[in-house]
Amino acid sequence: MKQLFIIIASLTILLTGGWFYFAWTYPQTPPATSATYFLENVAHPHAKLNKYVMGFLPYWNLDEIQYLRPDDLSEINYFSLNVNSDGHLATVANGQADPGWNGWTQQSTKNLITKAHIMGTRATITIAALDNDTITSVLNDNTAQENLISDTLKQVKTRNLDGITIDFEYTGTPDTTYRQEFTYFSKKLASSLKAQNTKATLTLSIMPVDGEQPSLYDFSKLTSVYDHFIGMSYDYYGQNSSIAGPIAPMNGFKEGKYFFDVTTTYTDFLKVIPKNKLLMGVPYYGWEWAVVNGSTINSTTYSSANPNSYAAIVSYARFRSDPDIKQNQCQWDKYSQESWCWFTDKSTGIDHQLWPMDDRGVQTRFDYANSQGLEGVAIWTLGSDKNYPDLWNEIQKTF
Repeated sequence: MKQLFIIIASLTILLTGGWFYFAWTYPQTPPATSATYFLENVAHPHAKLNKYVMGFLPYWNLDEIQYLRPDDLSEINYFSLNVNSDGHLATVANGQADPGWNGWTQQSTKNLITKAHIMGTRATITIAALDNDTITSVLNDNTAQENLISDTLKQVKTRNLDGITIDFEYTGTPDTTYRQEFTYFSKKLASSLKAQNTKATLTLSIMPVDGEQPSLYDFSKLTSVYDHFIGMSYDYYGQNSSIAGPIAPMNGFKEGKYFFDVTTTYTDFLKVIPKNKLLMGVPYYGWEWAVVNGSTINSTTYSSANPNSYAAIVSYARFRSDPDIKQNQCQWDKYSQESWCWFTDKSTGIDHQLWPMDDRGVQTRFDYANSQGLEGVAIWTLGSDKNYPDLWNEIQKTF
């Protein structure tokens, strides 16, 4: 009887101690849930990656969290919290909860951060300003910049985050004043972030043309400020394209096949950014359009004014599961190093052409990042493959 009492008492102390440990260390998640993540990590320890593998999880893919494998990633980045013109993070949009903020406050998101940390994966967030007016309003106003830094660091501290990604998508050529102000803002943000957490990282997302033409970023001054740079090397062709084309053509620019390509993008980037700080954006999706002739590569799409106009994203999972997409109507394009497919919509009789990102396309881009000696890759977006394990297996095989 005494021995049984000792066993029960020991188990009680162990369980109570474990409960207090998880409650104290991961306060955003119920202790029982944290304990299950701990046991999962014991069964599946974090992969020993030889490259930095980052994945973006956008708020619109939160329903796919159950398919993610943090143990195969270096970093999970939540996309995104949006910036208002006064620099404060947006919590309301059009009278309703801002979708990025709404996703950020969900318990499933909090749990994912906990799971990532328990599994040894960094958890970060993107702060996004996606139009010129918002960007210039913030850069024109020191108070707005201070608001943005304060609001962002509050989220980093509250959620125990490991870093920040800045995504300011300025289109066109900005005035040199804005280049100077962005550099000034970046230095203030970096200094404040490191003062709060010396191990936190600061990352900058950059568009494909930012290495070729004058942009918001003065790389000569920013490479010492940012820890990582992410090349958003996707959406070369998209919703409003006049032809159906590849999401991320590897080649074809010099040959006159495509207006720009990934190889040229990274040739430009590597002139101004150290390769050991550069992550290659890899899409897990493509686009589908209604076209004039589906069986002809790069067929003309219908304009938005045409009633037959149609454009939609094709996720990796949809490409694998859609019965309309037949493998015998898919071909490999040697220039873009992507597959393209076509079918006729049974309800309308209109041809559709799609350029999905399949296993071969993803592997080609992983191999390119390796061959160029880049720091690693950044996946856009996690959850696009749902319950298909193939792309996770490619991460394991390549990195």
